[in-house]
Amino acid sequence: MSKNAKLLYCILGSAVLALLNSSMLSYAKLGMFPGGYGGNIFGELLVLIANILSLLGFIFLIIFSLILIINNINLKEK
Repeated sequence: MSKNAKLLYCILGSAVLALLNSSMLSYAKLGMFPGGYGGNIFGELLVLIANILSLLGFIFLIIFSLILIINNINLKEK
């Protein structure tokens, strides 16, 4: 598998992580526990972990996209 294909898979995975904070999934996270944010420690922990993973997804998305762009510029010069 080429290096560009691997980077595209990494970008896809990062985009999925970044979408953890979409409105549809946030309603699903809050619906798991009846108290929502303040009612249960597990609900608060779940929301906190999802927020951290979403932030990491955005950071990885930026990093992998820049690596892919630099790779393609270097391949074009050769």
